[in-house]
Amino acid sequence: MKELAAAVSTQAQVSNRTWTALVTVAVVAVLPRASSGVGRQEVALPLGLGVVDAAWFDLFAFALLVILTIAFSAAHAQQVRAQKLAQNVVDSLAADSSAESRTDSAWIHPRELFDMLRLPSVNRVAPLAQSLRGPYQFYATGDRCPAWLRVVSTGYYAVLKLASVFVYIGVPAWALWNVHSRLTLTGSLSWLATLAALLAGATLLQLLLTDTWYSLKVLQVVWRGTASVPKTRVV
Repeated sequence: MKELAAAVSTQAQVSNRTWTALVTVAVVAVLPRASSGVGRQEVALPLGLGVVDAAWFDLFAFALLVILTIAFSAAHAQQVRAQKLAQNVVDSLAADSSAESRTDSAWIHPRELFDMLRLPSVNRVAPLAQSLRGPYQFYATGDRCPAWLRVVSTGYYAVLKLASVFVYIGVPAWALWNVHSRLTLTGSLSWLATLAALLAGATLLQLLLTDTWYSLKVLQVVWRGTASVPKTRVV
């Protein structure tokens, strides 16, 4: 259990750090900035680092955004893959317990223990919806949750997840489009930049689809108030 939690935590840390680096570059690239010279000839860098030519700044920022976007998408995809695999194994441990023990309020589902041991990703919001259920927030008592509270908490999760996806994926996508639209390249270089933007955008789209599919699975768990118990053990 601890080894699985540590492995998933490692992937979450890589994903979180890559996203932080990506958003930092995005903020520097798209926020309004002071310029010196004529028009967009020069751009004042933050933290008093001086000024640079605007065209070169946009080109460098765009290249960095493309690299970090692809790196972040790959890191997050691996984090989700590791999390799915670990949760399948952890859920299978519940199959060893009897039906009576799983309804005992003192019983801890292996996934709950796993969630306590691992580090969360930046966009994890399920605990907020689960904690809203009060005494019915744990798997052992989830099936006794009142219908109205089940609806409210599940809807709360859906809203939170939509907001997190908007920031988690939407901000990098918007920054990528914004900086690309400012490039002054021509000819084959312009086509190359467009191809790079489309490639980075495709990884974000894949990330959006993967996250949506996974979130729907989590939505079912939040609605039921318990994780499914496999009939056979995953080895």
